[in-house]
Amino acid sequence: MWAQASKRGPFTFGTPRCEVLLGYCWWMQDVPGGGSLMTVRRALALPSLRRGSPSVRAGAERLDNPIRWAHSGEVSNIAALLKGGELLLTTGMGIGAGAADQRRFVRRLAKRDVAGIVIELGQRFERLPDALVEEAQALQLPLIELRAEVPFVEVTEELHSHVLNRQLAVLRRGEELHRAFTSLMIEGAGVSEILAVLARTVANPVVLEKLGHGVLFTATHRTPAEEVLARYEAIEESARGGEDSELAIVRSVPAAGERSWGLLAVLAVDSSIDEFDRVAVERAVALVGLALLRRDQETLLASRQRGNFLADVAAGALQERDAATRAVALGFAHRRGPLLALAVGSAALRDGRADLDMEDHWAPVWQAVRAGLDSHGVPAIVGTRGTDGDTLILLGMRSATKRVETVELTVDVLEAALREHVAGEQLPVIVAGAAVPGWGELPAALGEVSGLLGVARDAPARRWHDATVPDLDLALWHLRGDARIREFAQRMLAPVREYDRDHAHKLMPTLEALSSNGWRLTTTAAALYLNRRSLYPRIARLERLLGCSLSEIDSRFAIDMALRLEG
Repeated sequence: MWAQASKRGPFTFGTPRCEVLLGYCWWMQDVPGGGSLMTVRRALALPSLRRGSPSVRAGAERLDNPIRWAHSGEVSNIAALLKGGELLLTTGMGIGAGAADQRRFVRRLAKRDVAGIVIELGQRFERLPDALVEEAQALQLPLIELRAEVPFVEVTEELHSHVLNRQLAVLRRGEELHRAFTSLMIEGAGVSEILAVLARTVANPVVLEKLGHGVLFTATHRTPAEEVLARYEAIEESARGGEDSELAIVRSVPAAGERSWGLLAVLAVDSSIDEFDRVAVERAVALVGLALLRRDQETLLASRQRGNFLADVAAGALQERDAATRAVALGFAHRRGPLLALAVGSAALRDGRADLDMEDHWAPVWQAVRAGLDSHGVPAIVGTRGTDGDTLILLGMRSATKRVETVELTVDVLEAALREHVAGEQLPVIVAGAAVPGWGELPAALGEVSGLLGVARDAPARRWHDATVPDLDLALWHLRGDARIREFAQRMLAPVREYDRDHAHKLMPTLEALSSNGWRLTTTAAALYLNRRSLYPRIARLERLLGCSLSEIDSRFAIDMALRLEG
């Protein structure tokens, strides 16, 4: 059921293929090699620098600056030779004697965004000049003095070894991730699956935006979708320029014949961003561009995004105001009036699970349904989840008196979409709930229609099932949560199940056939491919096991109820 599925967390898919997809990201997180990112703090713990008795004189709050490379030099214009991210090793011979020169030296290095400055005392300075320390502290640039002499070549060798090993590990992990993504595409995975793996791999949410159309899909990690979208809106201006920051990694998604299809962003919401995350995004974005070339991928993404939203609403995970705001962002132009929930279930489930190819197959149908309802002035959100083959539809109405008329219109539109896009496909099972006044009542309505859908699949075929009409199956579905009712059903049928465990000729199929055929012997015998007389000894054996007469109305009713409760 939708409400139950949503509690498993974001992107917990039900199909075996998707379980494999999410397994990739856990494997990628455990790839060995490379160690932690080299920082000024970690560099000071290296044996080569420890031998110099290092002391931090300024910029202690920035000791976690990452080190891209190490450089040693003794010229006054050393900053012009650097690119940023270096740890500068010097004896201070190139630093001027005057306070103004010393401050200028520090400012130039800070402007180059070096990771830190290490000055060995003895040759130029017995102690670091106050102007040097003060300027470094003002600019929060790590300044370290070495009180003992160390060979700088040993420091650079040790630092470069760590940096190169990590860079190699990042590249290796990036290539492994690229192969993993490629394998997913070969297996038939789409954009949503790739983004789900990316989000879990980098331990942060991923946002996919189509230029000119807004956010098309979000893959969350831990933070709820509404907060992720709010964070993305806050960085959207810089995101459009493709600028990375501590807040996000943003890359342009390529498209055939166009400069850019849109943007792929990883937001630093659940964890910080490192260079492996950037490599992971680079590997993913090209494949996302390729996947988007597949037919109906955009439609499928939009449907998944809406499905995740409706699942969150059904689970009660959203406040009323947040739900209404997100609905508007998804194109639901309905601010006042009743809401109507429908659940649609495909009759072609395989082993009780949805197939990703079947979801692709139905993508144009749901696009046509949404367009058809829009043409009749009926706001609609049509959402799938890829977990169970079911679809939820949320409709906006002007008046609750138009409920039946609106449902009939929706079924007509669905039938037309099926004829146009998947000829020969039978009409799916449809359950329509009650018209509710607002978002506060909607979670219960969504839960009711999705729960009844499972019962409706086994019920006699109807154009659509009405959740507001008194129905025994619906009543029993509501009672399933009662432990006493479940115990009654189990106790009632236990003798027959125990008999079947010990005998080759089973009796439960006969009991089920009697119940489903209204206890009519001729019809039951035909359903079991037996003659009527062959039923009599089976009925007698069932009566002995159950301790009641199957000709009595009360006994039949109790058995009917027990079978439906267990079904």
